[in-house]
Amino acid sequence: MEVTTITLQGDDVDQFAAELLQRKASQADSLNKRGVRNLHKYEGDGFTQFSYERGSAYENSWLMVTVLVELVDDRRCTVAVFVGGGGEGPFKLEEFTLRRFRDSETFGERGRFGTVLKDVEAVRESLGLQVEATT
Repeated sequence: MEVTTITLQGDDVDQFAAELLQRKASQADSLNKRGVRNLHKYEGDGFTQFSYERGSAYENSWLMVTVLVELVDDRRCTVAVFVGGGGEGPFKLEEFTLRRFRDSETFGERGRFGTVLKDVEAVRESLGLQVEATT
């Protein structure tokens, strides 16, 4: 499983979750990707959580992506991204075999994790939000 948490700040942090969710919901299938399926959203007081499955035609497995966006205050939000799953069988032998022949940075959990972080970055930029430095 790949996991990260970042804090964003700016005037439009309250729009971040809706924009990212819209981006995923409207994502079209392509020749080499199956697209997003089973998109589920749960909202509460100050947070939005959504999960979806994502796969590609290269392997017969799906990864689960979960994003949690929590408003810290009116100018900051925390975004947690979780990506896990994929592979075949208890030891993921099929995934291991495929990784030997492909760039591991673009395959499986790590590759999907990178794609989700690029989506987060694109929405962040479109809303003019900044990444808060942590120490």
